[in-house]
Amino acid sequence: MSGALPIADNHAHVNPIKGLGPREVARRFRRTGGWFMGVVALLTWDLGLNPGDLSSVDKLYRLTVESTKIIQGEGVKAVAVIGLHPAECVRLLESGWGFSEVKGFMVKSIDLAAQYIKRGEAVGIGEVGRPHWSVNGSVINLCNEVIEYAMSTARDLNAVIHLHLEREGEVTVKSIVELANRAGVKDKGRIILHHASPSMVKPAVDNGLTPSVPVGRRGEFEEAVKLTKALVVESDYADDPRRPGMVIPPWRIMSRISNALSQGLLSEGDVFRIMVNEIEEIYGVKHE
Repeated sequence: MSGALPIADNHAHVNPIKGLGPREVARRFRRTGGWFMGVVALLTWDLGLNPGDLSSVDKLYRLTVESTKIIQGEGVKAVAVIGLHPAECVRLLESGWGFSEVKGFMVKSIDLAAQYIKRGEAVGIGEVGRPHWSVNGSVINLCNEVIEYAMSTARDLNAVIHLHLEREGEVTVKSIVELANRAGVKDKGRIILHHASPSMVKPAVDNGLTPSVPVGRRGEFEEAVKLTKALVVESDYADDPRRPGMVIPPWRIMSRISNALSQGLLSEGDVFRIMVNEIEEIYGVKHE
């Protein structure tokens, strides 16, 4: 049944410098029914750019937007989501920057993303958030301040936000709800919990957030769809030839969906809800 149902990838990266690049990724994805892709900014150093340099951040955003346009040109509807990964925060702290200096830079990077969103070149901020690896509490506090600022900015722009987080179930979700409330976010459905674990899915939906479940983690995707169909799916493809097996590519999402259908975990109506209805609702794009 390959290609019979529309396939959406909520969160993927393309690397026009070192990877297959947006054109080839889009062509492979479209051949397997791909109709939509959320194109999310990489790390600065993934593109040979300099962390802590705002002109490098601007180039990162520009390359993400240009890649999105190329994907659109290949017949896949795509949107750009731009921001700085929390690893950028950690890299700057490790290189000797002070906490206030790092926060100031991250705020500037969000303000720069806002300019792209205001021009209609991007639809969201991301991925921003907290490290999923162990760091001390002061780093978490800094990242929370950045998240809250990003949420406030997204609120004012009616933009989406993709959050990179630890995967600690209800604890993680509750902390994000608290930050969203402090930021005055009303429409929490536009807060996307990127790489959500099954333990995060139900608490997220119960609190109006959108879980984005990676299909490449065998067993996790199946567990998540047993809990709810109010989710989106992602490849989290990195387009990095040095790490070919790190995550599945977008063009393999269809095979995972087909397996879930054959196991009776999803109906075709469920797939359409996840792959079309949820995407249309979040991003304001139309399948047809």
